[in-house]
Amino acid sequence: MVAGAATAAPVVQLPEGGRAVEVLPKGILCGPVRGGWTLSADGRSLKPPAKAEDGARALELKVADDEAGCATATDTLVVVATGPFPRIDAASTTFYPDDGRLELKGTGLKSVAITWSGTPRGAEPLHPLMEGQDVCLEPSGPSDCAVPVTPGLPTDATLSWLPPFARTGPDVTTYDANGRFLDDEFFRLRPGRTVLTRPLVQSSGVDLSKGPGYVAVTHSEAIASVECGSARCEVAEGAVSIRNVPGVNPTVALRLRLTPRVFFARGDALETSVAETLPVLACPLTAVEGTVLRDAEDSALVMRLDAACAHDPRALLWTVNGARARVERVVKATEGTYVLLRTRGTDEPQVTVTATTSRVDGTVVASETAETKPLPDPRATLELPGHGSIDFVPTNRPAEMTVASNGGQGRFVLRPLGGAYTVTTREQATLVQGEPTAGGFVSLRFGYRLPTLPAELATTDLFLTSERVQRAVREASVPANVEGLVEFVCADKEGHDETLSPSRPHRLDYAMRNTCRVIIHRERLKPEDGNQEITLRIDVTKSDGSSRGESHVEQRLFLRPKGEVRVIPVQGNLGQYDRILVQVAHVADESRYALSTVDRTGLPSAQWTAIVRGGMFRLYTMATIPAGLYRATQPTGQLAINFGVLSRLALLNNEGQERLLGIELGLMGLGLVPQSGDIQFPPTLAAVLGLGLRVPIGPGAAVGAQAWIAREFRGDITRRTSGDPSTDTVVPSSKWSFIFGPSISVGNVGFNL
Repeated sequence: MVAGAATAAPVVQLPEGGRAVEVLPKGILCGPVRGGWTLSADGRSLKPPAKAEDGARALELKVADDEAGCATATDTLVVVATGPFPRIDAASTTFYPDDGRLELKGTGLKSVAITWSGTPRGAEPLHPLMEGQDVCLEPSGPSDCAVPVTPGLPTDATLSWLPPFARTGPDVTTYDANGRFLDDEFFRLRPGRTVLTRPLVQSSGVDLSKGPGYVAVTHSEAIASVECGSARCEVAEGAVSIRNVPGVNPTVALRLRLTPRVFFARGDALETSVAETLPVLACPLTAVEGTVLRDAEDSALVMRLDAACAHDPRALLWTVNGARARVERVVKATEGTYVLLRTRGTDEPQVTVTATTSRVDGTVVASETAETKPLPDPRATLELPGHGSIDFVPTNRPAEMTVASNGGQGRFVLRPLGGAYTVTTREQATLVQGEPTAGGFVSLRFGYRLPTLPAELATTDLFLTSERVQRAVREASVPANVEGLVEFVCADKEGHDETLSPSRPHRLDYAMRNTCRVIIHRERLKPEDGNQEITLRIDVTKSDGSSRGESHVEQRLFLRPKGEVRVIPVQGNLGQYDRILVQVAHVADESRYALSTVDRTGLPSAQWTAIVRGGMFRLYTMATIPAGLYRATQPTGQLAINFGVLSRLALLNNEGQERLLGIELGLMGLGLVPQSGDIQFPPTLAAVLGLGLRVPIGPGAAVGAQAWIAREFRGDITRRTSGDPSTDTVVPSSKWSFIFGPSISVGNVGFNL
């Protein structure tokens, strides 16, 4: 309460060691005074102490009209003994309003107080008054002291100094050591330099969308003049207003000249002017990432205007690097308005997109500079489902296309090309098929899209590009199942045609042996299968394994879809147990067929087998040469070199091959070469009957072993005695004998029973 009362009372400040000063024009000060203060006899003047004590530096004295009134006086007066006045070098003092610092130069600065007061200029219409006071506690040198002030003061803030221990206020009166009254102007401090450290220009662009643009500045009061090239500009409260910016210029070059004694710190250098180049950003404009590409003809880029921008993009004049761009599509979304601009493309590393109101007015509405990205390349592969990859565009069936990119955020979409190929979609798969009348070579054409764009723009091609390679446009031949194209038909025993199944043996009635034929059903070939090239082979083998040459057929057939039926008969007069073999296979030509890269087991093929029925027995004649026969009947012995003609009756199996054992009958010449032993068998002709075991070794040839009963037509059998034939003795013997031994037979002339 006492402090409040002291504050409310008038204050008179006198420096230590100063002269006496009349502090009251009338009335008296009620004493006594202490602490070295001296009150004059008239009670109106005071002399401060030469060195004030801390407890007596400020005194509160009563004021009365006369001495009699001192006992009841209520009015007071506060006297303060200040420290000695400093000597401040204002020309060397520096004010840093942005940093909140005042660097004093002078002597006697300790405990000197600095007061400040000022209202900042800014874009906000109302700024609170900033005022305060601080003290130089301890100088950093004999003549330097930094006093903190409130950061953000204007450059023309009112700065004042106070001597040590002095007070400030409207009821404070201050005198110097000579007793002279000092007004507020005496204490005003005008720094020799005011240094700005924060960027003077606070705007990142010039907004001209709704009239004159305003560039916010931190200290508009410190700007003496401003230049902005061909545009018109002037200093306003807290900003620089700009208008009439040419539309061809997407930037504004500002040059701000500062008032005297105000500098801008750029490093260690102090500048009297500030230059700044600002883009014209009437509406915040952003290039959508992934849409600004270079080296693409007739490309499109997508720009996004801020949602607060009220301009209709279609009514603006758009340019890309100075070239006119056409607005192709506009899509409004919550985050802004998307504008798709169609251009002729660029090969520059960056583009500047500018929107102006018109060529006449030329007011810039929006501008943006963005870097261009390299043009991505499509990497496409074609595949026939189930048959592997292909390197051509098929005309008779669709191929599934997959595409990848070597970069970029978008995706490639295959586009149809009139006169070359069509494009369809099935179950999220892209299918391409060449037109039936197309031929030659073509490069697949792709559209580049960005899926992250709004739905209306996500399906728009930003640019069109073609593969770097060309693909042939031709028919795709897929190996068809030959079992469905080829039939082997023979008549049954009743004369009705029967289609024989492949890979199974069949038996034909002998009477129907000449009804077999191969039918090529070209009408069953589907257009999507393409042309087919097959080989047809017909072989007829006799029962003895030899080939029937007149029945052999080997043809290479080229099949086109929707062709006519072709019939190829099995030629020749077939015999019993003839084996018919029909083989059909595709020609192994990878240049014709689209073959699977996974399953390479071979091309489709088929085989038919049929055997002509025959008798159960075979009766035939053969020439037999037994090399050595043994006569088991007495007298026994070896019969060397024999030859004869036999008839053989053998049982046949289902394949027409005779079984090993058979009945043999015929005439044999026995012992055609004389023997060297004691018993002399004369050469003779014999009728033989018995069993023979034959093993074929080739067509018409066989080896075997026989056991016969023979009726010999011969002379006597003799025994050699002394080497003289006239003395040989006759050995009694029967004309019937049993002989056996190995033989070689040739020939198979006969028939089946």
